[in-house]
Amino acid sequence: MKRNYLLSIIVIGLIVLSLYSTYAMFTASTSTNDIVNLSASTIPTNTETIEYERLTLKAGEKKIIEFTVSNNTNSSLYYGVWYEMIKPASINDNIVIGKKEDTQNDTLGQLSSNSNAKVSFVIENKTSSSIIINIGVGYSSTSSLNLPTNRYLITGIYKSEFNLTVDKFEELGVTINSGTPDFNQVATTDEGIWSAEDDLGTSYYFRGAVENNYVKFAGFYWRIIRINGDGTIRMIYDGTSAHSNGESSTDRQVSTTAFNSSYNDNAYVGYMYGTPGSSTYEDTHTNTNSSTIKTANDNWYKTNIVDVGYSQYVADAIYCNDRSLSSGTGIGTTATYYMAYNRLYTNKIPSLKCPQNNDKFTTSGSLGNGKLTYPVGLIKADEVVYAGGKVYTSNSSYYLYSGQIYWTISPSYFTYGRSRVWRVDSTGRLASNGAVFSFALRPVISLKSDITFSGNGSMTEPFEIVS
Repeated sequence: MKRNYLLSIIVIGLIVLSLYSTYAMFTASTSTNDIVNLSASTIPTNTETIEYERLTLKAGEKKIIEFTVSNNTNSSLYYGVWYEMIKPASINDNIVIGKKEDTQNDTLGQLSSNSNAKVSFVIENKTSSSIIINIGVGYSSTSSLNLPTNRYLITGIYKSEFNLTVDKFEELGVTINSGTPDFNQVATTDEGIWSAEDDLGTSYYFRGAVENNYVKFAGFYWRIIRINGDGTIRMIYDGTSAHSNGESSTDRQVSTTAFNSSYNDNAYVGYMYGTPGSSTYEDTHTNTNSSTIKTANDNWYKTNIVDVGYSQYVADAIYCNDRSLSSGTGIGTTATYYMAYNRLYTNKIPSLKCPQNNDKFTTSGSLGNGKLTYPVGLIKADEVVYAGGKVYTSNSSYYLYSGQIYWTISPSYFTYGRSRVWRVDSTGRLASNGAVFSFALRPVISLKSDITFSGNGSMTEPFEIVS
C-alpha cells in the first residue's frame, strides 16, 4: 500500500459530531474498529491556525475518525486534515492513513459560508508496537495550506485489506447457499456461492449472473470461478477492461486457437498427449506432447504474467483434463465416450474432482502430474455447469457468457474419426467440437490463498492485490 492516503479534506472550522458523548477532544478506546470523534469548541479566527489532537493506537489496532467541519463565517473557506508522527518519528508501510470514502477529489476541501461537511478517515497500525500520532485540522481563505515541518496532509483513499475467503464474501453480502442447485436448469440470476468437494477439500463456486467476482490482476480483468479446496482463488480471463454479464466481446479472450493440430485419434483429446496410433491406453494418453492450445496458453502466460513480474502471486493448481472412460477404450480410432460426457450430458451431475493423477495438470508432482511448465490451464466443463451453464441450452445471463466460442479443457468423445472437446458456444451453452477447430482461448489461473486484496469485487471496484 502507499504510505499516505489522500483524504482530500483539510479542515477549516470544526464542530464535531460525538456519537457517544459531547467531548471537546478525541475520544479513543483500545478496541479495534472503534469510532473516534474529533471536536473543537471554537472556530479559529486567524488564517492557517492549526488545531490537533493526539491519538495512540496499539499494535494491530484500527480507528475510524469521524467529525464535522463547519464554516460559520460569511465567506468561503478551505480546509484540510494533516498528520504528524510522534512515535515512530516517521510513517512507514505498516502505518496506513487514508480517507474512508472518496467524496472529494481536491487537495483541499472547500466550504461555502454557513455550511458543514462530514469528514471520515481511517488509521491502521499494522506494526508490532503502539504508535502515537497527532491529527490536526487547518484552514485558509486561499486554496493552499502551509503546514509546519513534519506535518503532512492526509492524501489518498484508505483501502481495507483482506484475504478472499468465503467469510469475506458473506461479509460483502454474497448469498452463501447450502445443498445443491438444480443442474437441470441454467442459472440466469445471481445465485451467489455454493459449495462442492474437489481434490483438495471444500470448494466454493459462483453461480449465475453474479456481479461481485471481478478481479483486476496483471493489468487484466478476471472473473472468479471458485475458491479451490486449498483456499487459492481460481479465475478466468475476462479482458483488458471490465465487461458486464451478458456482454458479447472478443476482448474477453486472448486469442483464437485450435485445441489440437489433428483430431483423427483419441490421443488428441489431451491437453498433452502421447503417441497417436498406439495400441494401449497408457501410450495414447501419456503426457509427452503439448497440445496446440497448451502451447498458446503457455506463451501468453510467459509474456503477460512471468515477463512482467506477476508470477509470484500465482499458485499451482489442478487443471483436470479428465480422460477417464465412460465407454470404449480410448485407444486409436475406437469409439470412446469420456466421463465428462457421461456426467454432464447423460446424468447432469458435475464434479470438481479429477479421477486420474495423469490428468491432473500441475507444475508440482506432489499436487498432480507435474507436467505443466507454467501454472495456467483452462476451465473444466463441469465448472461451466456449476457456474450456471448446461449442455445444449443457451444462457446469455451468467458470468461465463462472452458471446464467443471458447474451449474448455474437458474431453467429450471420439466417434467417426474425430476427437471432440467440450466448449462454450456463442450462446453460452456447452457443446463439443472437433479438436482442430479454432475457438477462443481464455486462460485460467489461481492466485495464492495468502494474498491480501482490496476492493469489493464489482466492475467499478474489482478485487486488487495490495502491494
